[in-house]
Amino acid sequence: MNATSRLTFSLGWRLSLMWALQWGITGAILTYLPIYFVDNGLSQEQLGKLMAVAATGLWGAPFIVGQLCDRWMSGEKYLALAHFTGGLTLLSIPVATEMYRQTGTNFSALMILVGVFSFAYFPTIPLASAMTFRHLPDPARDFGKVRLWGTVGWMLAGWCLSVWLGRADAYRWLSEHYPDYKSTLDSFVYTFRWVSPPSSADCFKLGAILSFALSSFCVFLPATPPARTKSQSRIAPLATFRMFRDKTFSQLIVISFLLALVVPFYAVAAPQLLLQLNYESDWIPALMTLGQISEFPALLLLPLFLRYFGLKTTFALGMIGWLLRYAFFVAEEPSTLILTSIALQGVCHVFLIIVIQLFIDERAQSDLRTSAQNLFAFLTMGIAMPLGFLVAGKFGTWLTDSGTGETNFQIFFLVPSVAILMLLFAFYQLVEINSDDKPSVRI
Repeated sequence: MNATSRLTFSLGWRLSLMWALQWGITGAILTYLPIYFVDNGLSQEQLGKLMAVAATGLWGAPFIVGQLCDRWMSGEKYLALAHFTGGLTLLSIPVATEMYRQTGTNFSALMILVGVFSFAYFPTIPLASAMTFRHLPDPARDFGKVRLWGTVGWMLAGWCLSVWLGRADAYRWLSEHYPDYKSTLDSFVYTFRWVSPPSSADCFKLGAILSFALSSFCVFLPATPPARTKSQSRIAPLATFRMFRDKTFSQLIVISFLLALVVPFYAVAAPQLLLQLNYESDWIPALMTLGQISEFPALLLLPLFLRYFGLKTTFALGMIGWLLRYAFFVAEEPSTLILTSIALQGVCHVFLIIVIQLFIDERAQSDLRTSAQNLFAFLTMGIAMPLGFLVAGKFGTWLTDSGTGETNFQIFFLVPSVAILMLLFAFYQLVEINSDDKPSVRI
């Protein structure tokens, strides 16, 4: 592709909708998952185990998904199959959870279902990134424009879930503030009286609907066959390990791995912290979408940051964002500080994860890009994050008062704060990245 070519509307809307559905699945589930499982009798330690199992879904990603999509199978076909499987699994998880709630047994069955879903879903994230990078005229310039619709999907899913779970409150608020429309609201409620009342398990149903929708939509995605070359290695995943000869690549992977060990502290505890601070559980998914609001400016400003500040400074800003949000959680008050901490999620994600994905896409050979993205996801989300979830779950149980059920979140978040501060210092002192070493336009 030529560097001067522009992103067409036809390609842009298809990739944008793919990302909206892709992250909409996560937005429907992840924002409510800790509350759902704890409400159904699981301890924080069991929650940590479940989320660790979910993260291990990436163990097969660089070896199975990478090999399939870099050598044998079109990316859009694998994406359709994976999301159909994920949708079926999401419908099964509430059934297994209810069995555990009633009997106190079959926790292993729940872990297996979570593992199957994670194996189906999580490898599709780096695959979607690799597919997008491949079709964009200029990934560094255009990726943010497309990827921001994933943020929209996440937020819409979270808000829809909150409005659905809290529909009685929403109805009451609308009736009080807009009395002229009360008859219309009553008519709407009567029309849909056959719909079952809200349930906390509806987060999985919403996720399943979005999974099936994305699976069906894959027929409209641009064809992405394996990018074969004459000199290609027969086993694509093994060939990606040669990238570790690149000193900058190795250093960034190590730092990303260590950061991924402390990221799970947020996923495990943030919804429960809001609950402990007396926020209504039905509206916590909507509050958690504050974390995606900052993704909009971060994605749009990312090309400018890479151009003027370089990769090292941009990556460091993402680390500083994580340090600030954990420090805010330690303070616990005022509430605006907690909400600000949640809102920094987008900056952290864009300036860390997406920066590395762009860097990997630039450095990897054209026939190894899916495997390279999956290798990064495997090391960070498949190994480091499961370990982090196990530690966070165990740590959270240790800091929870057995009598009141409340957790000392100040100490809980102090530990990752110190860890990130040390990593930030090590990053600046040890990692050497040239000022012009940043994702560039690929000709």
